[in-house]
Amino acid sequence: MPAETSTHSHVIISPHFDDGVFSCGGTASQLTAAGHSVLVITMMGGLFQDELPDTPILADLHRRWRAGVDPLRQRQIEDENASHILGVDFMHVPLPDCVYRLAGDEALYPSEESLFGDVHPADYAPRLLKGIQIPELETAAKVYLPLGVGHHVDHQIARDWGLTQMRDAPDKSVLRFYVEFPYSKADQSTELALSAIDLPLEPADVILSDAEMEAKIKAIACYDSQISTFWEDLKAMDADVRRAFTDTESGSFVERFWKLA
Repeated sequence: MPAETSTHSHVIISPHFDDGVFSCGGTASQLTAAGHSVLVITMMGGLFQDELPDTPILADLHRRWRAGVDPLRQRQIEDENASHILGVDFMHVPLPDCVYRLAGDEALYPSEESLFGDVHPADYAPRLLKGIQIPELETAAKVYLPLGVGHHVDHQIARDWGLTQMRDAPDKSVLRFYVEFPYSKADQSTELALSAIDLPLEPADVILSDAEMEAKIKAIACYDSQISTFWEDLKAMDADVRRAFTDTESGSFVERFWKLA
């Protein structure tokens, strides 16, 4: 359901509609089953009102998503359905995904490569987000930020915004950085993200039960537009998620987090 109050004890900052669920869905299920209130905030969760940028990356994404005439509204609905399965509340910040952002008539991120480089100097997203205040961040028992695995520009922006919001928090032990899936499947991707953050961090992994993993997979399946981007079909997604979130030493399902040392 949409967030209406500031009583959530756990807040997950998700750059896009799927990142929080893909990476933290099992933990969210565990928390809500234990009676905790969880809010997932999609930072780039807005609709696009103007003429769409004519770029190769956007044409390719819309082709892959197969999400109809209003793909962003469809992605919002997917996120709402996944949130319902996990029992979490959701909030969509009305800022468009980077592939829709323009400076004048120029698309800031016109290609696949541009999504994983540095934030464009003309990108207005960091400036606009400075004015957004989330009351839950001041009272939450845990705040989950993307680590920046994969170096996607929106993940960098969301992470840095969250760090700025938490700068004056008296207890920074509430911070958790989550490892973004499926970018985390690339070799050394987590290590590269850790080296890019000038903070002393240590592992704070969460072990998941079979039921929590099932809930995560069911929630991921709600994102129809994303399945064809990353997997051949739902069966392949199920197998890949189970494999990616299985600890090689213990055999347990686990989601990877880092906390301040």
